[in-house]
Amino acid sequence: MRLSKLPPIDCLTLATVTAVPEWHPEHDSFAPFPVHAWVIRHPDGAILVDTGVGLGNGAIDEWYHPQSIPLAAALEAVGLAPPEIAAVVLSHLHFDHCGQQGTLSAPTYVQAAEFEAAKAPGYTVPDWAEVRKDRMRLVHGDEDLADGIRLVSTPGHTPGHQSVVIEAGDERVVLAAQCAYRAEELRTGQPASSNLHDESWADAAHDSLQRLRALAPCTAQLSHDSEIVALVS
Repeated sequence: MRLSKLPPIDCLTLATVTAVPEWHPEHDSFAPFPVHAWVIRHPDGAILVDTGVGLGNGAIDEWYHPQSIPLAAALEAVGLAPPEIAAVVLSHLHFDHCGQQGTLSAPTYVQAAEFEAAKAPGYTVPDWAEVRKDRMRLVHGDEDLADGIRLVSTPGHTPGHQSVVIEAGDERVVLAAQCAYRAEELRTGQPASSNLHDESWADAAHDSLQRLRALAPCTAQLSHDSEIVALVS
């Protein structure tokens, strides 16, 4: 079923990353970037997409110098408390997207492919990525989460990256997370090599961008670029 109208969507800025290590693919062209999350005010309960950077990890603080905001404070700023979050969607399990999920108690939706990928050493901060078994909901590809809310498999940046599509009537919003790093990738449909899991994922990343572009007309929002991208038919 579709919703009769789009629910309000709050964009939260949970951190600003102010440095990257020398081995990071964006090091040579680095500029500080935001870390966004979103709250979808669905009639059945608030859905949180991503949870930002965690707090107190020495290596992450040294490498990235994140200016992080506690999730509870960010939610309070939009009139919510953590217990009011009915569901959590993690676009992927990199440290800057799952970092504060452990402060919540809601069911948490992760692609099964991402769950497996995150077991690799160095992939993420394990303590931040570990979702309690009673909360974990593994997703296999595309899946309807609630009326008008669909999880869409968009691998490329990671093996199990997922985006969120919100539909109501003829309107559509895509929370594309890090399917693209910059808005220009969405506009052109060409993934940046620096945003790939590795070079072998270039075709998958291209296909994922084309899937999202095929949803036009819509607007799309990204994790690390504040521009709202209008995709037209």
